[in-house]
Amino acid sequence: MIAALLASPASGLHTLRANDDANGGAPTVRLEEIEVSADRTSALTAAPTDTKLEALQPKSVISLSYIANNITPTADYATIANLAPSVSNVETNGPGLSEAKHTTLRGFDDNSYNVTYDGIPFGDINDFSHHTTSYFPAKMIGRMDIERGPGTASDIGYATFGGTMALHSKDPRRDAAIIPTASYGSFNTQLEHLEFNTGTLAPLNGATAIGACQYINTAGYRTNADMWRRTYYSKILQPLGKGVALTFLGTYNDIKFNNPSTVTQAQINTLGRNYGLGGDPAKTDFKGYNYQAKQADMYYLALDADFASGWQLTDKFYTYAYNNESHESAVLGSVFATTSMTGAIKVNRYRAWGNYFLLSHEDDRGTFKTGVWWENTRNPRYQYRIDYTRAEALDYDPLANKSPKSTVKGYAYDMTAYLKTAQPFAEYVWRATSALTINPGIKYVSFTRQIEAPVNQTTRTPLYYQQTTPKTLPYLSTNYRIAADWSAYAQVAKGFLAPNNNQFYVPNPALNRAKPQETTNYQVGTVYKTDRFNADFDVYSIDYKNFPLTITDPITNQPHFSTADGAKFSGVETQFTYQLGGGFNAYVNGSINRAEFKKSKLDVPTVPNSTAVLGVLYSRGGFFGSLTDKYAGAFKVYDGSLNPNDASTAGNIGHGASYWLADLALGYGQKLHDSFLRSFKVKVQVNNLLDKHVQVLDSLKSNAGFFNVLPTRNYFLTVSGEF
Repeated sequence: MIAALLASPASGLHTLRANDDANGGAPTVRLEEIEVSADRTSALTAAPTDTKLEALQPKSVISLSYIANNITPTADYATIANLAPSVSNVETNGPGLSEAKHTTLRGFDDNSYNVTYDGIPFGDINDFSHHTTSYFPAKMIGRMDIERGPGTASDIGYATFGGTMALHSKDPRRDAAIIPTASYGSFNTQLEHLEFNTGTLAPLNGATAIGACQYINTAGYRTNADMWRRTYYSKILQPLGKGVALTFLGTYNDIKFNNPSTVTQAQINTLGRNYGLGGDPAKTDFKGYNYQAKQADMYYLALDADFASGWQLTDKFYTYAYNNESHESAVLGSVFATTSMTGAIKVNRYRAWGNYFLLSHEDDRGTFKTGVWWENTRNPRYQYRIDYTRAEALDYDPLANKSPKSTVKGYAYDMTAYLKTAQPFAEYVWRATSALTINPGIKYVSFTRQIEAPVNQTTRTPLYYQQTTPKTLPYLSTNYRIAADWSAYAQVAKGFLAPNNNQFYVPNPALNRAKPQETTNYQVGTVYKTDRFNADFDVYSIDYKNFPLTITDPITNQPHFSTADGAKFSGVETQFTYQLGGGFNAYVNGSINRAEFKKSKLDVPTVPNSTAVLGVLYSRGGFFGSLTDKYAGAFKVYDGSLNPNDASTAGNIGHGASYWLADLALGYGQKLHDSFLRSFKVKVQVNNLLDKHVQVLDSLKSNAGFFNVLPTRNYFLTVSGEF
């Protein structure tokens, strides 16, 4: 980051030291969006997903230029990530117009991999899942890295278990600019976005700042699945002197959306493919009984300093919060009247405070890094029933029975959870020879969960409990430069998933025999990069230990948690871009993914057996575009209380079908001279170009399939200008 802040405004590429790869080299460019940029004709500049020659693990870098020109502006980070190999994403209401379902990475579902923003991990602390629409819209993302592996010792987070989706914020530009953007599209979707850049402020020692606000409103593809969202974003880069700089970032998101659930085939046949919610207050599917209102924010202050003799320091202090009030689980009838409509109000809110400290030293032999990440989070969660007819809270739960004893003081549950984590680490990037880099490292992780529950979830009895889970994780990665444009890498590393809160929803958590989930990752790969051809290929094998399992005690009839033997994940992945000439580039990526429980030999559920993207990109003379076709492979789900050690517990087996979805983006941008309007850009995007009717199996209950139905063909027109 220091180099970027202190570089001359006339320089070409400005590097960000804070975003460097763990190998101590390969700096990234400053992530500032230029509305109309130079043509991207070579395989290096046009690649939708890229990997560096210095890579230590499989990685797909999705650039700011691709996001800006080829991704629908309403998108969230899951929409963007879907481009990468081994990623599968399900969006039922339109691009970024509802929370994504089953966003998987190598078959690991959401809550089993990290999502970070400028290196800060975030997510629900009860199970580390994410709400894709609740934080960072596409136009406030400067780059996205899909890291398929635990990384190195300095990579932090709750779930290095399955990899990391790393989001990077957009930087302020060095020139002053006001950039309004307007987009309109299918489902009566409207987006307005205004960005302001101060440019370099000489009186403030060369500081730069960016501010943006965005408003979006949509009816959504599904009936009565409306959504509106307001988002605010600011970032300030402030040099303090030679080699020292501060970064401040703040973002706030306010969103409300109606929240339909999965549908059966019978509902699809009778109510239509796009059925979501109804409009009749006398029925439980009424949109007024099924919605979520959320607020989320993130703020950080980062100090970067370069000292003499190769020493560098980064310290980032942050806080983020999430507040969700969800109306759900409507039922008809109460002790007052059979016509009374009741529902549940569920509140989940948390605020996290944390700090990431990194100290490094670089010399001719290599780079030493050490530091620590800590974070404390407080998470109140509660649920109570409300009678919509009488407009009052209830002291019983009609879902269980109609006795006042089925809740305690009106609460189905009322708890406050706390999570404390600390992760000190050390690693050394040893440049053994001019071609060989070896990166050993070690990290100690400690997670302490505490619960204070006057009314515990599920049991509805009081619980006050604390548990600490420690683990030491080793890492070893190496990169060998075969030639100037060709490298190979290998990695052996441990992954770890912090225990979730579910194991506390039992009468006595001390009786649990659950062990933390762990992975041992083995992977090798190669990267080749020239102007004409840009490619990488990798093979991986993951030993997944301690699959979580709920068991009912035959004597007490109470549940407790244990672990099954685990699973084996393996596969091959590739991505490449080839320059065709005339402004055209061909792009292909793909993966073959296998996930099987060790003992029962059953397939791990909801893991697509393969993914692929076929595409053509164009950039020349101000015109740009892309045609991509994404493939998600078949998978299985089970109807039963699955014990991965026992194939007989799978019950009926549901088979999720594979599918292809094609997207088209076309646009034109032009710089203007001697004009108040400095440039303009117009683009059209067509999602599901071939109008495929796709429904993705979500679960199987009593031999009935429940589906997520994907939108039919949809269109978006976006216009932006630069003043």
